[in-house]
Amino acid sequence: MANTRVSDLLQILVYLKVHQGEEVSSQLLASSLKTNPSQVRKMIAQLRAADILAARQNNRYDNFARDLDQITVLDVYRATAPKNPFLVPDQETSGQCSVGVAFPEVITKHFAEVQVGIEQRLDQITVQQLVDETLANIAEHENKKEA
Repeated sequence: MANTRVSDLLQILVYLKVHQGEEVSSQLLASSLKTNPSQVRKMIAQLRAADILAARQNNRYDNFARDLDQITVLDVYRATAPKNPFLVPDQETSGQCSVGVAFPEVITKHFAEVQVGIEQRLDQITVQQLVDETLANIAEHENKKEA
């Protein structure tokens, strides 16, 4: 099953920046994510705990703890799953089968290499970059509507 938590947290950050200065409620964020406000509040708490968002002020969530070009997708990923790798080998295979004994050791090494590569790439993508790309994509969609 796919985990969309990182994507949802990133969408919250982008939404808050795009609508910075406006009053944005958890209900409004929830409608953007097609979830419920209590889930949004939990996600906001994760972002605060990770020092990505600061405390809510003036009934607004857009109080970023750092500049968005200093927050990477890796930071957001670590806010949700700091110790959980993307790929986890099954360690409960049969000890009575030679493949069941040997394969987990083999795949663990490869999965660890993939994890390093993924984290390196995520660390290169900033939230500001996502904001800029999203704004460009919004403009593109609006231009298509007008055509």
